[in-house]
Amino acid sequence: TDPVSANIVLVNFLEDGSMSVTGIMGHAVQTVETVNEGDHRVREKLMHLFTSGDCKAYSPEDLEKRRNSLKKWLEKNHIPITEQGDSQRTLCVAGVLTIDPPYGPENCSSSNEIILSRVQDLIQGHLAACQ
Repeated sequence: TDPVSANIVLVNFLEDGSMSVTGIMGHAVQTVETVNEGDHRVREKLMHLFTSGDCKAYSPEDLEKRRNSLKKWLEKNHIPITEQGDSQRTLCVAGVLTIDPPYGPENCSSSNEIILSRVQDLIQGHLAACQ
């Protein structure tokens, strides 16, 4: 769900390995109910599907520096943060928001739009301070 437009993208992973992607315009949505949060494998597939390719522009060392820098910044702002995933690449805020590489505001994912917006603002401030 896009917090600004309320547009929704539905992705259905089919048995033959293909997928069905459907977009629903926000004005047509009356209610949204999350029946089942996807596991880490599903999140990885979705991130791979929807990433713009920015992640490839960073070396593994650069991504590690960005992750560590952002983690310190969030901790400095008293945000509870942990690392998760197979290679500890995903940052998790209070168990309700994830930040995937390359760790920009657009790489945040959460069903809680208030937390999503606030953490994205913090990340934007961090990136501005680093430049």
